[in-house]
This record gives sequence, C-alpha cells and structure tokens, in this order.
Amino acid sequence: MRALKSRQRGFSIIIATFVLVVLGLLAAAMLNLLGAGAESVAREVISTRALLAAESGVQRRLNEVFVGSGSCAACSAGATQSNYANWYDSCAATVACCTRSPGDGRSYYFFTATGRCGPAGEQAVRVIEVQARD
Repeated sequence: MRALKSRQRGFSIIIATFVLVVLGLLAAAMLNLLGAGAESVAREVISTRALLAAESGVQRRLNEVFVGSGSCAACSAGATQSNYANWYDSCAATVACCTRSPGDGRSYYFFTATGRCGPAGEQAVRVIEVQARD
C-alpha cells in the first residue's frame, strides 16, 4: 500500500496546473473575442453616422433647391457641388446636384451625396443617390 501512495504523490499538482493553463487559455480567447466585438460595434456606429450624414446632406440640399433660393446646374454642364462639414463627431457630407428638363414642363433633379465620418485612418464613407422632380 505504501508503494502505491508514493507513486501517486504529486499527481494532483500536475492536474491542477493543467486545469489552470486550460482556464487561462479560455479566458484569453474570450478577451480576444470581446475586443473584436467591441471594435466591430464601433465601426458600425461610424458607418451609420456616415450614412446619416449623407442623408442629412441630401435633405439639406433638397430644402435649398425646392424651398430656398438654391439651384442645380444642368447635368450636361456638370453637377453643382455643396459641402457641409464639421457635423456631429467630425462628419462631413458632399452633395452633387444636377437637373434635366426633357421638355415635358418638368425638371428632374439628381442628387449624389457622400457622407464621411471617423478618423482619417478608419474613415467610413457612404454614398447615396436621390432623384426628385418639381
């Protein structure tokens, strides 16, 4: 019996060390996954802000053209460009506008907006197009 006990001495230390190493590896993997998830959420927020900046720029330009005294150049002559900078959290929008009159008494307007948000290295850019007529 004594010989059996002497051979088993220290076996629980090996098992405990193995369990601690495995738990440490699991904890490191979980921290890595959580960090990647947080970065993904941050990029999604910046991307959504860029889209909202583009939409806001188009809405502002539509208001200038249809309610205010703004105008758009003919599409054949090139687009009229408006810049709206320093919006919420360093976002900016650029809106290009042009118009066509096919001869039916109506004018058709074409707007292309580009919204940009975020720091220079990880900037999100979203482009939308809107068509309107008077």
